[in-house]
Amino acid sequence: MYWYAWFIFISPLIGFVLSYTVGRYHRWTAGVLASITIFLSLVFSIITFFHVRATGQPVYNSVEWFYNIHAGVYVDQLTLVMAIMVSFVSLMIHLFALYYMGDDPNKHVYFAETSLFTAGMLGLVVASNLVLFFLFWELVGLCSYLLIGFWFFKPNAASAAKKAFIVTRVGDLLFIVGMAVLYTSLNGTSILNGASPLSIQFIITKAQLIALTIGKVKLGIVAVLLLGGAAGKSSQFPLHVWIPDAMEGPTTVSALIHAATMVTAGVYLVARVFPLFYYAAPFALYSVAILGSFTAAFAGTIGLVVNDIKRILAYSTISQIGYMLAAIGFGGIVSGSTPIGYAGVAYGMYHLIVHAMFKALLFMCAGAILLTLMDLRDTREMGGLWRKMPVTITLMFIGAITLAAVPPTAAYYSKDTIIDAAWVYFIASGKTVAGFLPWFFLSTGALLTTLYTFRMFFRVALGKPRSYLAEHARDPPVLVLVPLFFLAIPSLILGIVQRPFYSYVEQSSVLPHLVGLPVVPLAVSLVPEIYLVIGVVVTYFIYGTDRWTRMKPFRNPAYVIVRNKYFLDYLFTRVIAERAVTGLSGAFYSFENRYNSGVDTTGKATLSLSALVRRLQSGVVENYFVVMVIGIAVVFVIMEILRVI
Repeated sequence: MYWYAWFIFISPLIGFVLSYTVGRYHRWTAGVLASITIFLSLVFSIITFFHVRATGQPVYNSVEWFYNIHAGVYVDQLTLVMAIMVSFVSLMIHLFALYYMGDDPNKHVYFAETSLFTAGMLGLVVASNLVLFFLFWELVGLCSYLLIGFWFFKPNAASAAKKAFIVTRVGDLLFIVGMAVLYTSLNGTSILNGASPLSIQFIITKAQLIALTIGKVKLGIVAVLLLGGAAGKSSQFPLHVWIPDAMEGPTTVSALIHAATMVTAGVYLVARVFPLFYYAAPFALYSVAILGSFTAAFAGTIGLVVNDIKRILAYSTISQIGYMLAAIGFGGIVSGSTPIGYAGVAYGMYHLIVHAMFKALLFMCAGAILLTLMDLRDTREMGGLWRKMPVTITLMFIGAITLAAVPPTAAYYSKDTIIDAAWVYFIASGKTVAGFLPWFFLSTGALLTTLYTFRMFFRVALGKPRSYLAEHARDPPVLVLVPLFFLAIPSLILGIVQRPFYSYVEQSSVLPHLVGLPVVPLAVSLVPEIYLVIGVVVTYFIYGTDRWTRMKPFRNPAYVIVRNKYFLDYLFTRVIAERAVTGLSGAFYSFENRYNSGVDTTGKATLSLSALVRRLQSGVVENYFVVMVIGIAVVFVIMEILRVI
């Protein structure tokens, strides 16, 4: 048995115990212990990477857990890509958190919870069975709730934690229903041959046989249910509403959960069981493509009108995850052909890795700004920070140009490839409207990304300070910013490993795929760059100076709709929760009261009758004889009456 793979998630689990127990008595050690154990996870991930490369075979260790559900680890190329990213980014964030959370009296609790979260995320990544995957998935959700509400004394933080927990439960319910349908459909069939029905190795190697056994339509329903689970965890429309409010937690939590790890768990789920989607009915992968692409544009529109720096980054995260999902969705069979195949997973995972680097960088830059500005988050009250905080804002600039996919940053290669893949998908679909929509949404999302990114950056960095706090801002110690440099470098140069990354991930597939990048007409491939130039020019003209402060605020209906987030929060809270659900609960409560009233009346009548009957049980034989004679007489009288009638 190969043991190193187990310690990928066990190491931070040990860190959870040590950070809390030792940290209670020595607060300063909590973050150090958490960082060391997560560093060990990174080391074990890298060692396992070389082992899998050398053997050419995945690591699969499992034992029977109960009945025919097996628990263990399954580690292949896709697993290792995710594990190395999670452990590396988590380590950088923990190192920065040593400074960010330095004065918090409960930092030992914080680092214990982040260690447990990292253990849950890595456990999810290496899990060998969907049941074990789901248990770690739920652990990640629990830790997210605890970390978002870490400053529970703030009403907004406590409310945001509850909202995140409730909304993601909707997706989790769909996930578990999808597993149940798949399990019941496969349990007892001959194709198992001793395998566990929800074993990840069995699912990805026997997906075509599964489709033939249970039918492509049923398998498509299973896939869409799993996609629902992914949408909840990865904040895709319409289950995206929890992430902006989750920004009430510590900024390092936002970087850890809402940039690199938890929100990408849903993308990893779809990538992990991609063969199920591939061999299911075509609507399964099209659902992935259209959901991701629509969310990319939808979230971008809201990012244009938000002023809170962390919420802008939150909507950016929602949008970028849409690109990842859409890329995976383009791997489906369209009009009898497979234009991209498993390469779609490689495109999506490459953008996932790139996004983790630059988004964690942006969130931690925002954290450094908020520390010096006393938690001032409104970009309208910043300004001029490039002169006041040159190192931090330069790092933020690197994150911003990468987010906007400015050449030759890493996102230029990852995001533009996905947009090109969308065009290939459109052509393969026979140039249908349904095939065109993903490309339209993703290309429009590229323009929106440029607009909200540089709107945020120019407001923060350029012009004059617009508040007393901005006037007196300063950089944190350079040593504190070292983890940010380690994230800035790959944000800039990861493009050089694009093709090797694709080849490495594609080797883990048992599906057909096309090696290489999609080829599209030059005019089409230049669309994102044209949008980039337009976006930079427009935002600099408006926000590059203080000109925007003299502009009258928008009051048109479209702005009002977008500013209110399309009233989805109102729909979910005021209409569905407070009216529909509360009304339904009231109706059930009334019915229950009436039902209980009838039950209570019957019970009271029975008790009264029994009290009367008990009086007859006097123990005097003569009384019993009298009652018996009276009873017999009554019976004879009734029989006589019935005979006469």
